[in-house]
Amino acid sequence: MNPVIERLVWAVNGLMVILFSIGDHFLTIALGISTGAFIWLSPDEQRDWAIGMGVLSLVASAFAPAPIPIFLVVMSLGGWAALYMEKYNLPATRWNIIRGISLYAVLGLGYALYKGFDVAGAIATDPQMGQGAIYLNAIIGIALYAIPLGFLVMLTQAIWAHPPTPGGDPASLIGTIRSRGKD
Repeated sequence: MNPVIERLVWAVNGLMVILFSIGDHFLTIALGISTGAFIWLSPDEQRDWAIGMGVLSLVASAFAPAPIPIFLVVMSLGGWAALYMEKYNLPATRWNIIRGISLYAVLGLGYALYKGFDVAGAIATDPQMGQGAIYLNAIIGIALYAIPLGFLVMLTQAIWAHPPTPGGDPASLIGTIRSRGKD
């Protein structure tokens, strides 16, 4: 084979490996961008917790099986939407986002270990423990889908808990109340 064509084939092959690897880990990359921006924009008092949330969620996204990576991205994007829409208590909303994503990441890591060590198979060898394994699998299956849904419901409730005020944002409302409507 011609050495120029051979080098071109090797270069294209290397590019394809990179592209397939990016495609395979697209959700983790998207989550990394989202949590990185979240950490960057977090206030100092919440930044350490945001870093912990980011590390936990990235590790869970990289190693846990489906549906954990997609739900972590959905939860992160839902958190951004909540931060954009919530105007009354951003520190509490940011803390709820950190807490919710961290808890789901811990669940994801636990599920990855549960599946990786085949705990259900080991438990199922004993007939009495086998019934417990079925029950445990049902709980895990429900939790994998219910926690992200509950998280999004919690964020929606936080956004819609405060109806829009005629004065605009909370700072101008407080200013209007303190000045008794006089400028």
